[in-house]
Amino acid sequence: MIERDHTPNVGTGLLGANFSRRNRQAPTDDHAGTGRWIAIDESSYDGDQLHNGDRYMILGSVAIDDADAATILDTLRREAGIQKSAPEVKFQKMFAGGGASQRRRLLGELLAPGGALHDRASVYVIDKHYFVAAKLVDLLLEERFNTLGYDIVSNGMARQLALDLATEGPRALGRAGFDRLIATAVGFFSKRNRTGDHVSVDDLFTVFQESHAYARRRKAPQAKKAAKVLEMLRKTRPEAEKFARERPAKATPTGEHGLLDDSMDPLVTAVPTVILHASMRYGGKLQVLADDQRLLTDDKLDVLERGATAVGVVHGLISGNHLQDLVRGRSEDHASLQLADLVAGAGRAVARWHDGQDDPAGHDLHPVVAPLVDPDGLLMDEEPEDFARADTIRRKRR
Repeated sequence: MIERDHTPNVGTGLLGANFSRRNRQAPTDDHAGTGRWIAIDESSYDGDQLHNGDRYMILGSVAIDDADAATILDTLRREAGIQKSAPEVKFQKMFAGGGASQRRRLLGELLAPGGALHDRASVYVIDKHYFVAAKLVDLLLEERFNTLGYDIVSNGMARQLALDLATEGPRALGRAGFDRLIATAVGFFSKRNRTGDHVSVDDLFTVFQESHAYARRRKAPQAKKAAKVLEMLRKTRPEAEKFARERPAKATPTGEHGLLDDSMDPLVTAVPTVILHASMRYGGKLQVLADDQRLLTDDKLDVLERGATAVGVVHGLISGNHLQDLVRGRSEDHASLQLADLVAGAGRAVARWHDGQDDPAGHDLHPVVAPLVDPDGLLMDEEPEDFARADTIRRKRR
């Protein structure tokens, strides 16, 4: 029987040694002279399990400390009729659904030009279909081309191959066939598959072979693009076997194999990028407060901090470390996290509506949320500027 660690930790509701560090209970304060605070929260995040959930993952962020956030929340509570007894203001509970249009109008006013959160809020969107396609290119094709002496990243070829597979794959394989490809890739690369018992190399390449054969029979020009990528993937068995061999047998979120173990976790890309862009936007070193949840262990935050520290310097966008600290907290203790939840929830609703789902919140909030979308977010069904005009696009498609 597995014994669970129920040791309480100050500053978080999460129990056990995995959550004993990186907790903040005290209110965040931009006037303390230790760096500007950014609160972040996610929506539709399931670690590296990128299939059978929402297509889009959202990371909402707000450049605000708890004192300013509390003032905004108090006003929102009063005007929206949210009971004082409610311990937290949550998007899904209070702003979603057909009967919350008045509350969404108030939230929209906060995010719109002239609102209290204008120029403070940001939405980072990851298209999980594109993310998985990009990982197939990154972990298999890029490795193969690198062995042959070719750099397919610098010339943009890697990105184009991922785009071709993500955008044309559903047409080439049909929805069911494309879902099978994505699900198999997720199963192979995810942490749950450390021993290879879940999805073996043979399983992965059976799907590659069958998907390629199906796509090659399709006559549409778009199908040929996906078939070309699948043809390349069929030749990457040595790279897949190498990945399976080098994958750590146990969880190793830190050290030499830390990022390999997290290779399919979208937060490893999203959090450092959001921090970098916030630093470029607001200047100076930042302090980042994340909402506590079980997938964000201390070790995972260590990985994210190392990534955030390195990414700006590596890309030549900044000259030094732009992250002062990365900690977690409970949203009921931090008003800033409650605002980040509202931003992330609004982003999720708009992404669902954009994807064709009947979401009243997405319909109502789209005009003010779409301009907040980070242009480097992975919205690959259309470009971000098209996402901002999705109402027009949807009407044209009907």
